[in-house]
Amino acid sequence: MSILGTRVVRKEDPALLTRGGVYVADLHEPRLEGAGYVAFARSPMAHATITSIELDDAKAMPGVLGVFTSADVDLEPVAGMMAPPAMARPQLAVDRVRFVGEPIAVVVAETATQAADAADAIWADLEPLPAVIGVEASATEEVLLYPEAGTNAAATLDFGSDPNLFDGCEVTVSLRIENQRVAICPLEGRGAASAWTADGRLYHWSSTQGAHGTRDQLKDMYGLEPDQVRVITPDVGGGFGAKTTVTAEEQLLPWLARTLDRPVRWSETRTESMLGLGHGRAQYQVAELGGTRDGRIEAYRLTVVQDAGA
Repeated sequence: MSILGTRVVRKEDPALLTRGGVYVADLHEPRLEGAGYVAFARSPMAHATITSIELDDAKAMPGVLGVFTSADVDLEPVAGMMAPPAMARPQLAVDRVRFVGEPIAVVVAETATQAADAADAIWADLEPLPAVIGVEASATEEVLLYPEAGTNAAATLDFGSDPNLFDGCEVTVSLRIENQRVAICPLEGRGAASAWTADGRLYHWSSTQGAHGTRDQLKDMYGLEPDQVRVITPDVGGGFGAKTTVTAEEQLLPWLARTLDRPVRWSETRTESMLGLGHGRAQYQVAELGGTRDGRIEAYRLTVVQDAGA
């Protein structure tokens, strides 16, 4: 049923219930023939300085086509929704890590197993920094994740505050409401693949909730015209809002494909999905009401603080 209350006939169910879906990891596309498989080495620490990254063991492993860190990548960092430029996130961590699971290095290999094994062989020397645990600790700003920003507040929406709002109210009440943090858990985690053509066009397959938005983000990142990027979305095994943007790992795939001159593909593991796919909710709300003893509301104030992650 639609939001208007009208009946909507589902057309996708017979195929999904009989042959099953075709997801990014299932693709057998001529343009992806000979694709390298991508895996990421990730931070085991919530907040730390990167002292050094040892790549030699990974580079020497069977089937490895390339191993890269942020020093190799020439893409611009991307700021999150409403976040200031000082909080722009690089595709691979630069100088420090800010959450458990943040990508530190990337491997491309002939098989997914070879890529995963090589990623496990990467060793990063990390110097721990104080971690920020929870949104209220973040709001104290005793520890700044982005010192150059001078704040942990990614965005502030201020609709005004009247210190005399409740003056004259016979009764005032307040309630703190917790909207707990949840991990989005689609049956299909993030997945994408990229291939370039000889004339400079980018073909990109993505488990996304918005093919046009994905195209627009990639064209801007890679300096392309809209007709030079084709985004193809096969069946999507769930998204719940987390697959509406091109995340850091996916942003890197066209760069890898161009650098290695061969298509690449990536499908995250369940552990990677729980760590790196955006979480949701994570709010506390302080609601205040003022009014008369017979129940007439005369004043209302709502203060909301939401965890935006790293």
